[in-house]
Amino acid sequence: MAYRIFESIRFLPVFHRRLEFALEVRRALLADPPDVVAVELPGTWREPILQAANRLPCLSLILGEAEGGHLHLPCEPTDAGFEALRTARELGLPVELIDLDVEQYPLIEEPLPDSHAVRRLGYRAFLDAYYAELGGDAAPRSPLDEQRETMMAYALQQVAQGRRVACVLGAAHLPGVLARLERPQPRPFARARPRELKLYNWSERSSREFMSEAPFLAAAYEHARPVEGRRGRTQGPPTLPPALPPGLAAFDREAESEALLREAAEVYRERYGSEVTPAQFRTLATFAKKYALVEGQLVPDLFQLATAARGAVDDEYAFELWELGIRYPWQDGSGLLPTLDLDEAYAAVAGRRMTLRRKVRRRRPVLAGFDERERLRERQPGEWKSKWSGAYICSHPPEDLVIEGYGQHLKQVAKGMLQAERTRVEPFQVSLKDGLDVRETLRNWHQGRLYVRETLPLAGEVGSLVVIFDEDRPPRGSAGEEPRERYPWRVTWLGEHEQESDMALYATPAGEHVIGPGISRCEYGGFLMTYPPRRLFDVWRDPFFDAARTKAERLLMAGLDYSVEPLVLYVAARPPRPWFRSLAARMGRKLVHVPLGQLLPDTLRKIRTFHVLEGQHVREYAAEYIR
Repeated sequence: MAYRIFESIRFLPVFHRRLEFALEVRRALLADPPDVVAVELPGTWREPILQAANRLPCLSLILGEAEGGHLHLPCEPTDAGFEALRTARELGLPVELIDLDVEQYPLIEEPLPDSHAVRRLGYRAFLDAYYAELGGDAAPRSPLDEQRETMMAYALQQVAQGRRVACVLGAAHLPGVLARLERPQPRPFARARPRELKLYNWSERSSREFMSEAPFLAAAYEHARPVEGRRGRTQGPPTLPPALPPGLAAFDREAESEALLREAAEVYRERYGSEVTPAQFRTLATFAKKYALVEGQLVPDLFQLATAARGAVDDEYAFELWELGIRYPWQDGSGLLPTLDLDEAYAAVAGRRMTLRRKVRRRRPVLAGFDERERLRERQPGEWKSKWSGAYICSHPPEDLVIEGYGQHLKQVAKGMLQAERTRVEPFQVSLKDGLDVRETLRNWHQGRLYVRETLPLAGEVGSLVVIFDEDRPPRGSAGEEPRERYPWRVTWLGEHEQESDMALYATPAGEHVIGPGISRCEYGGFLMTYPPRRLFDVWRDPFFDAARTKAERLLMAGLDYSVEPLVLYVAARPPRPWFRSLAARMGRKLVHVPLGQLLPDTLRKIRTFHVLEGQHVREYAAEYIR
């Protein structure tokens, strides 16, 4: 489309509630401030609209009565119209609201490209492509659009009397307004008196669910948008910023999404003691990108990111990502304005449905299982932790079953390794022994010979199991500084019944991360399991094991000492010192080392986290807090 440039009017066509267009409007006004800013909003709503713009970044909702329902206008920082009002206020520029006040404006679903393309193509190239493909006659229209465009053209002709005007309006309306500016326009017959409108504050729940852009993007935009000094009309020459501030000039929703993933990974590591690996990040990014392309987007939205996080990592990481993504910091708790909750019909007051004057994005989908209302929360931060005493502790029974089952699995893994070591393959001579070895026979098929295998019997079972996730060797501290341990908590637990093993462990301290009343989440550094139960003395105070250099070696010595079977399984990243092989032989034991890297990392990550309860009565409600 060839733009006709009117001498005193500069048009800034936008898509409403897309942050890239808010950024472009701010860029244009800061680079070349006009004499007046005209915005596609109704003049009869002027006072509450300006009041809402002054409240930003706090969210506002303007409500008004209409025939057969209500009208309302949401006010958000990522809307280009409200950005124009904010920037004009900072520069001391007058503003004019030029739209027509209409009722029951229909909700038109217009096929729009992903606004992230503005960042890649540029503002002008994006609009050229839009008008070439979707603009003009191809865009969906309403009979009210004719009246609105006539009103906007009339208002611009009145405003641009010897003044330079910057006009922010919807991109779909620009062709109609340009055509009407060719000749003088009459004022349309419409409401002239201001409406009786009320201003409301959004509730926190509404900001988490109904913002047009994801809350984390809106917050990032607000942080990158510095508050500029106002330009005074009566106090000397104006002082203008030379260019768009660096933080906003480099703003990119793709980079902000990646920063959100990294921040969620840090929270996930601190709370659950697990790392999101580079391979998982690559899988997550690939899935989210393809998911976005399938739905016609260039950059994944928050829902797509959380879905990909759940598949690539686990539910806990997806939940932390979702929690960070829907957090909007600016909440007005002053009580100066009444606060409203928006529902799925966009808003509800006194049980009546409202009709939107403008399109508000549909309710953002909530991941099943991740709704923040499903998780019980503290009334005050730190309330649960302040009540933790640790005087009497016990385990969480479902986790006991999991760890015992996994211990049995590891014992089977160890026996399989030993069986493989004791299996011999030889050419068939007299007996088939333990059966035909198909692999070796096929490998030597050219010889025309059969091969058979023989497995020597394995004497004994696994009596003790030692799993070391982290040896926790304290780093050397600087002069005068004590080295810090990551897993300082040492405890010995006895089995409560005949199906449970005795256990000694070192872990993060109980009471450090309290997730519920009397419920603390901990992370194993390493543990020992030995069966039968109720035989284990306090491993950490037993002087018999003082020859151990580390906590891992103390657990291994205890495993050798308490094992009633000849095999002792040691699962760790590195094998033990050769001295332990000699010690095991002198005690009539055989030490079996299984490298930690041979086991599934996802399973290890789940096993590594456990919960400590402050008394058996906590078991009655612990499942409500433990995921």
